[in-house]
Amino acid sequence: MKQEISSRVNKRASYLTLSMALVIAMLAVMALSAIAATPYGPMMTGKNGYAVSASFTVGESIDGYTPPGILDGTGAYEIDENTVRVLVNHELNDDDGYAYSLANGTTLTGARVSYFDYDRSSREIVGAGPAYDKVYDRQGRLVTDPLQINEGDYGTMNGFSRFCSAQGVSEGEYGFVNDIFFTNEETSSPSHPHGGSVWAIDVDKSEIWAAPKLGRGAWENVTPLDTGTDEHVAFLLGDDSAPAPLYLYIGRKDAIGDGSFLDRNGLAEGSLFVWKTTESVRTPEEFNGTGSVRQGKFIPIKAQNEGLMGKEGYDAQGYLDDVTLRALAENKGAFFFSRPEDLHTNPADGTQAVMASTGRGQLYPSDNWGTTYLIDVEFKYNQGRGNQLNADAILKILHDADDYGDFGVRSADNLVWSENGYIYIQEDRSTSPSLLFGADSGREASIWKIDPATGAFTQVAEMDRSAVAPAGSTDGDPDDLGDWESSGILDVTDLFETAPGETLLLGTVQAHSIRDGLIGGDTNLVQGGQLIFVSNK
Repeated sequence: MKQEISSRVNKRASYLTLSMALVIAMLAVMALSAIAATPYGPMMTGKNGYAVSASFTVGESIDGYTPPGILDGTGAYEIDENTVRVLVNHELNDDDGYAYSLANGTTLTGARVSYFDYDRSSREIVGAGPAYDKVYDRQGRLVTDPLQINEGDYGTMNGFSRFCSAQGVSEGEYGFVNDIFFTNEETSSPSHPHGGSVWAIDVDKSEIWAAPKLGRGAWENVTPLDTGTDEHVAFLLGDDSAPAPLYLYIGRKDAIGDGSFLDRNGLAEGSLFVWKTTESVRTPEEFNGTGSVRQGKFIPIKAQNEGLMGKEGYDAQGYLDDVTLRALAENKGAFFFSRPEDLHTNPADGTQAVMASTGRGQLYPSDNWGTTYLIDVEFKYNQGRGNQLNADAILKILHDADDYGDFGVRSADNLVWSENGYIYIQEDRSTSPSLLFGADSGREASIWKIDPATGAFTQVAEMDRSAVAPAGSTDGDPDDLGDWESSGILDVTDLFETAPGETLLLGTVQAHSIRDGLIGGDTNLVQGGQLIFVSNK
């Protein structure tokens, strides 16, 4: 994800004024009926047999609801035999975006989650709105003040910060007993007093809960794993910091016994771990190159120290700030990746996952273009020691983009391990210097398909910078190759009606340089973008 956090000082200094004629013209096309498709063409172009279609363009309203921009992580659920509900993150800073209200009247700005209901046959949107109307903070209290969320005093009306990638699980998957949408704050101190939290939406109840036991981080995403037991759940966590370790959370279901949403899903009590190689290898300078393998184990790390509640580096409950937690991981000898990003579980093997580290050449010259890793986890259940669950893991480099330069999968960011066996990866320019990106290939930010068995990779879509929308808006930096990114990729083949052999992917576009016109800048919709479908048919 972009690391560009705009200045709070001049945040609301200027506003664009549109002529009445232009407003009327744009509103004529912006208001979508109950079932409609966006009138704009897709912001990406399909490649090598894939096609891209636009589903929604930021600036449009659906049944009176106007979703803001910086569309990011997604999750999808079957609501009934005709309807698919898609939840979508908006990666806004805590004081960005127009204000919205919860059921109790509490007013928030900042990151949020929208739902889009689709007709599973036509693939058209039939409804949309906020995905939650109740918020429960890190102490389990109903939120009545924005400061319960952002834990700081940055203004009079703040909220969540930078919901990044996301993970959706359905009831019965990986041991979870509810439909849950995990959304993650990609923020770190000092932008946030203590660092980001993992949040979990109870999809059926439209409630969002903080999950403090998973620790603090600049969280990109989490992905669940199959523990092989009925009483535990587990996640790998990607901390989008440069550098950062790979975290594992193991939670015990019904550990407290209060029947709460967090407790019954293993989120109220658990342990945090970090990955350490058996060879004491510590950085990508020692572990790089396509096909390279390292063995290691997850070692325990304490996310909370109640004896240090409120002290520097700790929050009011004694949870370690994200910076403090990383420092502890380093002291324990954890491997530090260049900049961990998205993760996703192998649908055919719940103990395997894929992770992107987008690269940070300033820190590790050997990882300037990014690296994609395969993670193979082995859980060990120790009944003789209080039913403890531990884990080892082997990591293999599926794709070291430094082996290919500008002609590989560059700056890997969001990804999905598809039901068809392939891994689809989205690029987000992160080279040092940034001008390297596209300099030799001339290629805009793209989506790629990788075969995890052979490592073969194929481009399936590329950004189209000429597709500027909505009407009346402009691309503020059209020559900045790589400025737009795609994100939130998700395999929805099984949820929609599809042709034989079709793979149907959902994704988002973040058109970072579209900010004017109906978008209205940081105090309104923030940035342009789209929801898109990508299909091989």
